[in-house]
This record gives sequence, structure tokens and C-alpha cells, in this order.
Amino acid sequence: MRDEHHHHLVLENSYVRAYFVEIPSHESTLLHRHDFPYLNVPPGGADIATSVSTGPDVGPPADGSRVSYTLGGFSHAVTNRGGVPLRNIAIELIRPQGTIRNRCREAVKDQPKENCDMAFASDSRRPRHYALFETDEVLVEYWELSPHSSSGPSANHLDILVAALTDISATVGSATDSANAPHGILWLPADSHAIFKTAATGGHFVAITFKDSGLSAAHRSDSQP
Repeated sequence: MRDEHHHHLVLENSYVRAYFVEIPSHESTLLHRHDFPYLNVPPGGADIATSVSTGPDVGPPADGSRVSYTLGGFSHAVTNRGGVPLRNIAIELIRPQGTIRNRCREAVKDQPKENCDMAFASDSRRPRHYALFETDEVLVEYWELSPHSSSGPSANHLDILVAALTDISATVGSATDSANAPHGILWLPADSHAIFKTAATGGHFVAITFKDSGLSAAHRSDSQP
């Protein structure tokens, strides 16, 4: 992945490596290997990518979800046969993920969807928010915000990675960052109390919560004099 020039490393820590991927029209990536499980989040551009060697395609799954989960341990190359650039966010999950459980999307084929709560308030101004799937290590959720609104995981007690699918801004404490920079990837440390705001077109994003990060935060707090 590091040597494949269409993949641009944006964020790396003990949990993830997050890449912004951009493949111009009618270009192909080099043959590259995915050693870790990873999430694919397409923020825009072409919707179809064709794998030209071993490994699964990276286009959206057939059920309409814009997020896919793939086990590591394979090599492939991807060709953009469309007329516009293909862009996506590839998030490698460094730690062992354990059991995968479908929630409201089929991350694991031919397995039931469990504990899916997709009941939304009648007020369209309120955000849509539901769990896509989870592993022993992460919970992956989808957020959709209406135009000119503010919401989000405002009281996060665990570390969260946000992969933004549209232009939104995030206020963390007294600082405001665009979740579209760098390249739609934003890391929220535990207890950062982020608020997301949208403009006239609204916005949506994926939030990946790291379940054991609270243990790390508690350990850091206990170890301080």
C-alpha cells in the first residue's frame, strides 16, 4: 500500500492506517497487497471499480451501503473504467478484529442482521443515525445530517475516526476543522466533544469507534501524578 502511488497515507496510529485513494479516469493501480482488514468509504467520483487481479472489487456492496468491510491477506489491482476520477478512503484496521457482526448492513454475507435500530424521528431536521456493523474491536456507524444543522458524536468517551462523505465542519473544543481536510479523514480523541455542522446541502459521514480505547484513556489518566 505504501508503494502504490494512488494511495496517499493521511493518518496512522496504533489503531489504523487511513489512505486517501484517487485513481484518474482509465488508469489502474499497481498490484498491491492488503495485509490487514480494512474499510472502504467512497466519498465521491466514479461508483464502479474493476479488480483486474486477485481480490474483491472495491465498489459499493450490492445492498446499497456505501461502506464495505474486507478481510486482509490478498493482493489486487483496481482499474477505473469510468470517465471521472475514482476516489475513496481506505482504512486499514491494525489490531485483530475478532468476530464480525452485521447490524443494519451486510458486512458478512449470508449472515443475519442483528440489533438494527433504524427507527427515525418524524422531524427531518434531526440526524439519521444507525449502526452498520461491528467487530470485537470497532463499531461502524452511519450519520446523515440535514441542511444547516449540527449534531454528531458530541460526547465521545472513546476514540473515533470520522470518514466524511460530504463537506462538513467539525468543532472540537474551540477549534473548527473541515472534515473534508485532509481528504475526508478526521481523528477524534476520547472526550473531544465534537460538534458537526452542515451547510445548505446537508452532510453524511461514517464514524468508527474503537471499543478498547477507553481502557487506554483510563490507563493514561491513572498513570498521571
